[in-house]
Amino acid sequence: MIESTFQILPSVGAAKERTLWGAGVLRWRDFLEADAVPGITDARKERCDSVLRYAYDLLDAGDCAGLGAMLKHGEHWRLYRRFRDTATFLDIETDGLERDSTVTVVTVHRRSGTRTLINGIDLCEESLADALDGTSLMVTFNGSCFDLPVLRCSFPGLDLDMPHFDLRFGCRKAGFKGGLKTVEREIGIERGDSIADVDGFEAVRLWKRWEGKRDEGALETLVEYNIADTVNLERLADAAYDRLVAGYAGFGDREA
Repeated sequence: MIESTFQILPSVGAAKERTLWGAGVLRWRDFLEADAVPGITDARKERCDSVLRYAYDLLDAGDCAGLGAMLKHGEHWRLYRRFRDTATFLDIETDGLERDSTVTVVTVHRRSGTRTLINGIDLCEESLADALDGTSLMVTFNGSCFDLPVLRCSFPGLDLDMPHFDLRFGCRKAGFKGGLKTVEREIGIERGDSIADVDGFEAVRLWKRWEGKRDEGALETLVEYNIADTVNLERLADAAYDRLVAGYAGFGDREA
């Protein structure tokens, strides 16, 4: 999808992009190889060609951040398929539901494995930075409103400025309704009985039972819940991305 994205060009929005697709200009190379593009003057095409050649350079270099800087934040989902192998799926738990809450558990899920860090045991800025090292694209559910602001507050030296596919908004745009668990059920994900009824409020209570009483069972349940929240994001991202691409007529068949 990223090579079919023309919203990186000056003065090209969603409507103009669809006009280009409708005229058969489906990928960057189609634009570059065309002698003329409908609705684009020769002078403007020369400027656009330069932008697209730069975008190809970024793509060849694997520079997700550079490409992300050319897109509106709400369009970062278009980077997902190309950078899926170096994407990070992340979810946090806290001791409250406010942005100034203390981070209790963080799970980082990547193609290379899944790592969970726990406050008071192994969670610190250095260990989290190590877990995130090499991330091209961040994937969360509501991370732009909660997880990332909380992490920035707790770990101000942490680099979280990579492109971000927030599934809360991506799933809604793709036509999925409801929160994380509702979307999970819609695409066929079922959670184990031990965490089926756990939600954000219960996660806070589980942490307090661990913190106050050293209830190991409570911590185990909390960690299991946090891992599920994180690992399941990968399937949600795949489903949301595929729906979003399919929403642009014909592109579903062209995606690698």
